[in-house]
Amino acid sequence: MKKIIIAISSIWMLTVSSAMSMEFKPSIGISGNMGVYAATGTEKNYNNAGSAVDTTVDEHGAFASEFGSIFVEAALNDTISIGLDYASDFETPENVSNEGQGNQRTVSAEFTDLTTVYAKLNIPLGGAYLKVGYSQADVTSNENGGSGNSYGNDTTSGMTVGLGYNQEVSGGVSVRLEVTGTNFSDVKVDNGQTNKTEISIKEMIGARGTFSIVKSF
Repeated sequence: MKKIIIAISSIWMLTVSSAMSMEFKPSIGISGNMGVYAATGTEKNYNNAGSAVDTTVDEHGAFASEFGSIFVEAALNDTISIGLDYASDFETPENVSNEGQGNQRTVSAEFTDLTTVYAKLNIPLGGAYLKVGYSQADVTSNENGGSGNSYGNDTTSGMTVGLGYNQEVSGGVSVRLEVTGTNFSDVKVDNGQTNKTEISIKEMIGARGTFSIVKSF
C-alpha cells in the first residue's frame, strides 16, 4: 500500500496548499457498487526439481460482485475536486478442480482494501463529470483441499477512468450515478514448494457501476 500512502500524502499537501489560497468544500459519501471483472488465469505445475514446467493450463473467466464503499472529497473550485474512495472486501467465485475425487480442490481470491485516489472534473453538461484516478487492492488466495499447501498474497493496481452525473437534492445533499473502468496489473502467487504450482492472473480489467449519496459542507 506504499503507493496509496504516497498518493494520500500528496493529496493532503495539495489540499492544504489550496486551502491557503481559496475556500474549498469538503464532502463525504456512501456508495453501492456493482462490479464486473474479467481476467486470464494461468496455472503452471513444475517438476519435482522445480527446474521446468510440466503442465500449463490457461483459463479465461469473469464474475460480478456487489459491494459498498465510502469516500471523502474536497472541491478545490467549481470545476476540480480530489477524493479518496475505500471499498469493502469482495471475493471471486470458487474454482473447483478434481471434483468428486479424493484430491478435490477449491480456489478463490479475495480482494481487500480496494482504495482509489482520484480527481473529479466537472464538465459543462448539467451535473456531468469525468473522473480519473489510481486504484490499488490486496489479493488474498484461498485454497481448500488438494495438497493442503497455502498460496501467497499479492497486490494489484492500475489506472481508473470514469464518467458520472451529480444531481443536487437539497441541504447540501446530492445523488450520483457513475461508471468507471480499471485496468489492473498482473498478480502471481505460488504454494512455496520445490515442485511448486504457480498461479498468475493477467489482463485483469474491471467495470464498476456506482450509486452514491453525498453530503457537502
